[in-house]
Amino acid sequence: MQAWVYILECADKTLYTGYTTDIERRLSEHNTGDKKCKYTSAKSRRPVILRALWSVQEPKNNAMKLEYFIKSLNRATKLKLIENPSYISVLYEDKKGKLNFKIDADIKGDLCDRKQ
Repeated sequence: MQAWVYILECADKTLYTGYTTDIERRLSEHNTGDKKCKYTSAKSRRPVILRALWSVQEPKNNAMKLEYFIKSLNRATKLKLIENPSYISVLYEDKKGKLNFKIDADIKGDLCDRKQ
């Protein structure tokens, strides 16, 4: 099953990163204030706009790992990813099954400012 990792821009200009297996359903949930979408359920954050989207193949936990990685980036780096989503790629999977992600050299310096 295919999964998706996405970045939304909320009406209040904040960015939200998430993953799903059904992107159309999930965007609808974010925009209607569905209780499953805690962050975007606040009226001040709606409507949301899809700004970046990555397709991730099985297993689903790969999408979760990519989502976690993107969430750890600062806003400036996320905005650069929105401008060019191909800046991020899976570098390799180690023996323990851990995915290692790579950011293109053009924005790599921003990784020094990852959220703590």
